[in-house]
Amino acid sequence: MEPIILIVLVVLVVLLLLGRRGSLSGLVVNGIVGVVLLFLTNLFLADDLPINLLTIIICALGGVVGWLIILALHLLGIAF
Repeated sequence: MEPIILIVLVVLVVLLLLGRRGSLSGLVVNGIVGVVLLFLTNLFLADDLPINLLTIIICALGGVVGWLIILALHLLGIAF
């Protein structure tokens, strides 16, 4: 039951983001940039920033904004 709920939530988030931007290519590019920023941050800025499934999903769905949220929460010591 939980994987079905997760799949439905992911589809709803993608549709919501797609409706806001208007193109699938913009969503894909933003997600790729967010994941690349996560890896670059781990290489150069914060070595202890974990790269796991949760952080990759946040960066892939949120893009640059998701990366900023992860970085801010990590630097403040709240999460990650």
